[in-house]
Amino acid sequence: MWAALGAGVDLLHALLMAAWVLGLPLLFWHRWPRATRAYALFAIVFVVANQLSRALLGECFLTTIARACWNRSGSAPADSSEWFTVRLAAAIFRLTPTHHAIKLATEALILIVAVGVLASLRFFASRRNACARPQVDRG
Repeated sequence: MWAALGAGVDLLHALLMAAWVLGLPLLFWHRWPRATRAYALFAIVFVVANQLSRALLGECFLTTIARACWNRSGSAPADSSEWFTVRLAAAIFRLTPTHHAIKLATEALILIVAVGVLASLRFFASRRNACARPQVDRG
């Protein structure tokens, strides 16, 4: 049971990370405002929870929970004490990134998104201002 729970937490972790990365375009493309709003809230909660758990635990809380489950199962994978992102990269790409590389990649994603959101807000504000100007009839 504990092994299944550990695997389930790892799967949930992977799905949340995938949703966070794959949903980034919604912050720039506002075709579906409800989806953009929902994703923005999800991304904020995701980043805040991640930063809080890193400050308190030194790692993502889901990694801590999964490790505890795996350890209780008695059949823990050899690398269950490693960060989930390292284990995921090793499993999918056969690469083992460093913790520093993962932090840099996360910060780069946040920076790209923040710049994109500011550019998007500026674009929409200028569009809104252009639409709000009274049209002068020169005829």
